Amino acid sequence: GGQTMNRSEAIQFIETQKNGVMTTLLEDGRPHSAPIVYATSGETIEISATWTRVKTKNLERDPRANLCILPDNGWFPYITVEGTCELIEDPEGRLNLDLYRRITGGDPDDMDDYLKAMARDRRLIIRLSMDRIYPLDK
Repeated sequence: GGQTMNRSEAIQFIETQKNGVMTTLLEDGRPHSAPIVYATSGETIEISATWTRVKTKNLERDPRANLCILPDNGWFPYITVEGTCELIEDPEGRLNLDLYRRITGGDPDDMDDYLKAMARDRRLIIRLSMDRIYPLDK
């Protein structure tokens, strides 16, 4: 079979990507999947969201989630991160700004507008712990 990566290689791969599909659990137990962009912070993954999103409501009720990360040009190698999420309030929009910079490598065109929008939309940060990484961890 194919050689699987070790944990540090897996984390390195996760750090170099920014797109994934996040799966959370609906109230009746069905999975709900949504495409997201993310950046890493140590051994956690950070995602911007609003309180009205289905994924946020799901995580308020049940913090477990999966994030499947695919490379830009196909489906291999892929990594799925399984963990629990922490929902972090960001009333000033500063955490979202930091995340934006890590995802895009730059600043928003209009900083004032950006920060106002973050406050208006009540943006938060979803922080996913990397409890299990597969196909790495059995």
